[in-house]
Amino acid sequence: MNIHAEKIELARLLLATNDKSILAKIKNLLKKEDNDWWDEISPAERGAIEKAMQAAKRGETITHEEAVQKFGKWGLK
Repeated sequence: MNIHAEKIELARLLLATNDKSILAKIKNLLKKEDNDWWDEISPAERGAIEKAMQAAKRGETITHEEAVQKFGKWGLK
């Protein structure tokens, strides 16, 4: 079934239901799709990401191999 046919089928099912809980779930699901993950993480997580991005811009990075050597001792190989 192509995307247009899927949408028509979903619209038909949506129009046929009177179950408010189903309608609320669908509405919430569609709203979640529009959310940006950045808005859903904590300020601390955002700060850590921004700090890491700035470090990367300054060239303060290591290769994958270096990371495996450094952190492999924790079973992250």
